[in-house]
Amino acid sequence: MNTTIKYFKEITKIYRESKHEEKIVKYLIDFAKKRNLQYIKDKYNNILITKTSSDKAPVILQAHLDMVYVSNNDFDFKNKEIPIKINKEYIYTYGTTLGADDGIGIALILTMLDKTKANIEALFTASEEIDMNGAKKFDGSLLKGKYLINLDGFNKNIIINDTAAFYDIEINKKIDKKKSKYHNTYKIEISGLPGGHSGADIVKKDNAIIILGKILNKLNVELISFKGGTKNNVIPSSAISYFNSDDDININKKNIKLEKVKYQDIVISNTKEYLESILNLPKNIYYKDDLVVTSYNLGVINDNLFQIGLRSNNLKKANILINRIKNNGEEYNYQMQIKDFEPSFHTRRNSKLIKVLQECNKKAVIKMSHITVEVGFLQNKRKDLKIAIIAPEIEFAHSTNERVNIKSIITTEKWLQKAIEKLNN
Repeated sequence: MNTTIKYFKEITKIYRESKHEEKIVKYLIDFAKKRNLQYIKDKYNNILITKTSSDKAPVILQAHLDMVYVSNNDFDFKNKEIPIKINKEYIYTYGTTLGADDGIGIALILTMLDKTKANIEALFTASEEIDMNGAKKFDGSLLKGKYLINLDGFNKNIIINDTAAFYDIEINKKIDKKKSKYHNTYKIEISGLPGGHSGADIVKKDNAIIILGKILNKLNVELISFKGGTKNNVIPSSAISYFNSDDDININKKNIKLEKVKYQDIVISNTKEYLESILNLPKNIYYKDDLVVTSYNLGVINDNLFQIGLRSNNLKKANILINRIKNNGEEYNYQMQIKDFEPSFHTRRNSKLIKVLQECNKKAVIKMSHITVEVGFLQNKRKDLKIAIIAPEIEFAHSTNERVNIKSIITTEKWLQKAIEKLNN
């Protein structure tokens, strides 16, 4: 069996939700001890494993420890192993996320520590999927290398040299309640949509919150509640609402379930204004030369609380969109605040790192990406750090259809080894 796939299979058995990375950290420490490799673990659950066999400057390899857990049936990830399947083309699973983001990155790094004699600093960071606190808090002075290859991408034969910044935006909407004028209560639920990554999939996937909002806006209803989504960096695959109406409502569509339930008499005072505050947010995707440069994802709604993840490769455009969302609040009675910010990174195309990666894979092309990765924090700490992202082909990340192409794992492994050894000469 391919070494990277072997390690990935072991990693999928380890529970590693954000903020609960203790087991995967222990796995990596055991890995280092068995090979007499030096390691440092900090109090944030970051771990740095160092392999030194010469006086050459090390190449930094980086991946994150945690994964997004999503399932179609309340799968018990804490106590059950992810049910991975392998065929000739893909590693995949049924009804849950796979964790190839970024378990494959971890596995590739472990393979390099085993296979190559090059000097390596292997950095594994914590809680990337929720707040990137590991990279934020990591002591950048511990790194001796000047070239960093991040393994947290999604596309084969791509060298990413530019990524998007990410804004964690929260909207609090004032909601008044009243007695309902209607006499029947309904529950409507959208479920089973593909979901997806709010950066990589923003132009490809439907948002369950927006779909449900549009359906409700066409009906003669009074809202009781509206909830949907899980995280602001995940495109919502489900949403649910309770409402009152005296109309004979019948919706027969795939992924939508409508049923009459026990009557509730307290509703939101202005249903129309509430729904418009969702549907009349500014346009959410902006392009330049057919590339997405600024976008946002309404990832969570919980009655009066909306959570948005905004990404941009252009900070000026980001600020324009943020101001539009903020100004929208004056009309729709909400207040917006930026809860957190994650920086982008940029490496020049003519840098040695990019040139070596191209030389070691003639099929590789350089691209800007609309994803946000934690290495932006590392470049902020070390201004001289040159960074690039490479990866196998990971499809449908952050969704229950997540899978990774096996052939691309093998070719990326060979590519990475060639590049490390060339950079270490």
